[in-house]
Amino acid sequence: MSGGGARAAIRSLLRVPRPGRRWPAWLWVVSAALPPAPVAKLVGRLWTWIALAAGLGLALGLVPLVGVLGFELALVCALFAAVMGLDVGSALARELQRQPAEGIARATYAGRTLARSTLAAGGLAAGIVAIPAVIAAIRGMWVPTCDWAFGIWAFLLMPATTAVLAGATGHAIGVIAGPRRFLGAALAQLPLVLVAAAALHRFYSAPPVFTYNAVLGYFPGNLYDENVELGAALLWSRLEQALWVTALVALVAANLDVPRFRITREPRPVGRRIGAIVLALVCVAGGVVLRTQSGALGYAVDAEDIEAALEGRIETPHFVIHYAKTEDIEEVIALVAADHEFRYQQVTRQIGATSSRKIRSFYFANREQKARWIGARNVEMAKPWRREIYLEHRAFPHTSLRHEIAHAVAAEFGDPMFGVAARHVLGVPVYFSPGLVEGLAVALDWPGEAGYQRLTPHEAVRALQGLGAKPSIRSLLSLEFFRFSSAAGYTTAGSFLRYLLDEYGAEKLRAMYGSGGDFEGVYGKPLAALERDWLAMLEEVEIPSTAVEASRERFRVGSVFERPCPHAIAKRHEEAREALGRGDRPRAVELMRSVCSDAPEEPRHLLTLATMLAAGDADEREEALRHWSSLAFDAEHVTSTIRAAALQRLAREAAARGAVDRARELVRLAVPLHLEAGERRQVDAFAFALDHTGPAAEALRGYFFDGVDVMRASEWAELATLAEPGLGFAHYLLGLQRVAQGKMAEAAASLEQAIARGLPGLPFVKNAARQLAVSAFRSGDIRRVELAIAVLSGSQMSAGDRLLARDWFERLGFAASR
Repeated sequence: MSGGGARAAIRSLLRVPRPGRRWPAWLWVVSAALPPAPVAKLVGRLWTWIALAAGLGLALGLVPLVGVLGFELALVCALFAAVMGLDVGSALARELQRQPAEGIARATYAGRTLARSTLAAGGLAAGIVAIPAVIAAIRGMWVPTCDWAFGIWAFLLMPATTAVLAGATGHAIGVIAGPRRFLGAALAQLPLVLVAAAALHRFYSAPPVFTYNAVLGYFPGNLYDENVELGAALLWSRLEQALWVTALVALVAANLDVPRFRITREPRPVGRRIGAIVLALVCVAGGVVLRTQSGALGYAVDAEDIEAALEGRIETPHFVIHYAKTEDIEEVIALVAADHEFRYQQVTRQIGATSSRKIRSFYFANREQKARWIGARNVEMAKPWRREIYLEHRAFPHTSLRHEIAHAVAAEFGDPMFGVAARHVLGVPVYFSPGLVEGLAVALDWPGEAGYQRLTPHEAVRALQGLGAKPSIRSLLSLEFFRFSSAAGYTTAGSFLRYLLDEYGAEKLRAMYGSGGDFEGVYGKPLAALERDWLAMLEEVEIPSTAVEASRERFRVGSVFERPCPHAIAKRHEEAREALGRGDRPRAVELMRSVCSDAPEEPRHLLTLATMLAAGDADEREEALRHWSSLAFDAEHVTSTIRAAALQRLAREAAARGAVDRARELVRLAVPLHLEAGERRQVDAFAFALDHTGPAAEALRGYFFDGVDVMRASEWAELATLAEPGLGFAHYLLGLQRVAQGKMAEAAASLEQAIARGLPGLPFVKNAARQLAVSAFRSGDIRRVELAIAVLSGSQMSAGDRLLARDWFERLGFAASR
């Protein structure tokens, strides 16, 4: 075959077909199941794919986040590249098979012949899939594209590589199938089906939520980790895929009849094809080696790989816990295991169902280790059908444990295949409802850590109503769930399902969940009527008049699809944090300046930049003061949370310069602002320290305004208690420091004294009682836990405080029963 054979075949494919005999109706029906067969009959196969690529590039511009060079564009184009590449590669093979023989030019080396045409197929597919990238790059001239390098890199590693692999694979299959048009086109798509099935099987049968496969390249598995990283694992997976494709092409070359350009029993030219066979064997060996090491290389991780990495194992009546064998976890693993059992008891009692088998809990040392092995960096997750939960080590009691256990237990009455809420078509789960899945977990983790500290989900929905930001239940029960922030989506769905649980009981809630959302069949009412009843119930829920504005910042940030450059910004944030950690403050400042430039509408970035600048020279400190002053006094549409944070930073700087009166004036401006509980405590603490005139005044100001490390803060707190033993606030600060140091018995003693001597406001009493409950329980001091329960049950406390008191009461009863 001559070197120009592939070029001639491509030119032939680019010709617009002449009008021919009209297709019969049945042929149109059959061909509609194949890629662009009907249209290709009219304008030619390559022109059809070129037109589809251009249409895809233009259409994606209408979708937020997807229309510019970035991860989402690469993901969508990778799927397109797989289908297109397989089809184009096989079509090129058929065109070569139809070309007339060229005499001696066809009697050439089989390996070289197939290598040339395979490279042509892969390059042709890569060229077509580049069209959406070019359109996106042009669009990026006026639409923000914040990380061109990452966007290009993602496109090269994902759709471009997929196109080359697919083109080569489709070409080899076309050689095998011969010139039969429909059979060849259909067989060419078989690898896509097999890869998709293998990816789904791995997602189903192994813990990781990420996937590395030949079609997509990489998919992280969840939408809440905004810092998407394309690391070495993707390169290793691509190498393995290239080896298998090369092995397939080499095996085809070993049996290629060059003149006819297809495989036969007696290929021509006659002779041994040792080179092709050796290449195939080498590639197969390389693929096998990489596959056996795929877990360690990070792209095909199994449960056994994770268990080996974590090393620790403890078994309880309802759990098998695999934990990272670090010193701090070893110290508390018995407490962690007991916490698992306690939360399991709470969940199963509420929902009236138990897990038919032990739940496996993978307990990682930190979020980096969790991200390395299962792919979820910033969230805890569960795979209900595997009865597995994935957590990172946190302070006791773990804030996400009950939520994830709820997912695992719900598998008992969810879809039989995946254990979640899904509607079936022909017995197969098709319509999944993320709102029901997450809403149920929130309803059973009631009210959750946020509800103890801030508003319960019912109260939070009332605040959302006041902000005009409450999603409709119908939209939350569809894939539109992902259009909303997790704060709004989880909270609203959880409030609705909690209403159903309280009003109609666990049995009906289980039935509705198992049906995938058949509300009318289970409750005898349509969803709209149930939503009206729920909203009527919410009207009876009272929230403080200041709660709406106080929660504005919590619900302000939308979903990842509503923000410009979320991945680039998250990446630079992480890089800035790492740079600051290794002492490279100038690099951290540079990165944060670029973040503020790309997202000038986000005030939190400016707060972070100003904090970094404040540690610099005089000019940088002056710039930090300008930024804080702008947020505190000049910026429009800034929430009270951001304004208060800026005022506090200005107050710190003023106090550090000895301008105590100015610091006091700034803090007094923050006092009237509507703030959530933690923010309110901080502002009130600043105000108390600045206004206090007793013997502990200097120590209190040192505690808040010294600006040094935590150990010095502990010394200031101790000095305050020595200077003024009767000051409850001083004992409160010392108790918090003892908790941070892990000195639980001493912390409990200090916090009890703080409550007994009096604190400057209800927010401090609440927090002292919460911390007292934790420190006293961990030190085995039941009397002080009961004191904390009594304080949290007081008439002045919120609904969340009283629910937390009941939670601790139940925990004491559970511990006593064991």
